[in-house]
Amino acid sequence: MLSNTTLQTLVVDDDKDIRDAIARILSRCECLVSEAASVEDAIEKLNNKKFDIVFSDMRFGEDQMGGEELLSYTVLEHPDVKVVLMSSAMNEDQKTYLIGKGASCCLQKPFFKDTCLTVLENIIQSAPAKRRA
Repeated sequence: MLSNTTLQTLVVDDDKDIRDAIARILSRCECLVSEAASVEDAIEKLNNKKFDIVFSDMRFGEDQMGGEELLSYTVLEHPDVKVVLMSSAMNEDQKTYLIGKGASCCLQKPFFKDTCLTVLENIIQSAPAKRRA
């Protein structure tokens, strides 16, 4: 399905039901999926395991870091990791801004398997040849 590539993927969302649903979609897209309920948990996982892609919600609970902070951290500390940001309320200006900060893609929730497949294929095709092997 994804050009014989298995992607290590981290799903970050504070809503367990949404996190589980996205993890199921990505598993059906042949990704190996880990989950995190917060940005802090995601940072710990990023520092302890090699991931190819992070799918992160933009908004978390009050007084918590959000997806933009995770994007900034990942771009600086793990520049090979692609970040896909997700939100149910994101306008085109925000998408443009976040892509300019290094996001690979911004998705409007809810989304479905076909959208994930397209995003994953685009990331694989834009990756250096050695990572696609």
